[in-house]
Amino acid sequence: MTNLSNIVEMLAKQALGGQQQPQQNGLGGILGSVLGQLGGQQQSNSAQSGLGAILGGLLGGTQPQTQAQPRTSNSGFSGGGKTLLIAVLPLVLAWIQKQGGLQGALDKLRGQGLNSQVDDWVSTGEGANAQVDQHTVQQLFNDQDVEEVAQQAHTNKQDVYGAISQVLPEIIDSLTPQGEKTSKQEANDDIQQVLSLVSGFFKR
Repeated sequence: MTNLSNIVEMLAKQALGGQQQPQQNGLGGILGSVLGQLGGQQQSNSAQSGLGAILGGLLGGTQPQTQAQPRTSNSGFSGGGKTLLIAVLPLVLAWIQKQGGLQGALDKLRGQGLNSQVDDWVSTGEGANAQVDQHTVQQLFNDQDVEEVAQQAHTNKQDVYGAISQVLPEIIDSLTPQGEKTSKQEANDDIQQVLSLVSGFFKR
């Protein structure tokens, strides 16, 4: 198993602001709690409601949370814009899939001159992950997909690109808990599992 579900759970908990504990254990329960806590008119706690419903709950009529929170160990996430971080999560995972899975994504990133960053993300060493600038992210991700997320989040594309630049290193890190020895197939299976929880947002 990779640590992908841990990252997703952390993002969801941050979106909840620590105000409510999930009624169910596991990724589905926490995503369900995000939907139930911030959903406004949404009443369902099902994690199968699709990302559109989750985003509607997270972002519809909800002001971004800007209160700083303590830095989580081995994580680059900090307070502010936490709902947007979870909003771009499926965009990042879908991008990895479009590259042919984890190995293809790593090759693509290295092809963009991010060799040192990728090596840092994949490594099992301690400390925060190396940063990636928004300009590089803009060249990697489809502008139309980013625009769609921006519209859902009622924000601009630059904010979305900024969120991607924060999430991408953490996702790669979480998918490679054993460094280069991590099973790429296992990582790809975990990506598919998470995407199945939040399916329905992106047009296939």
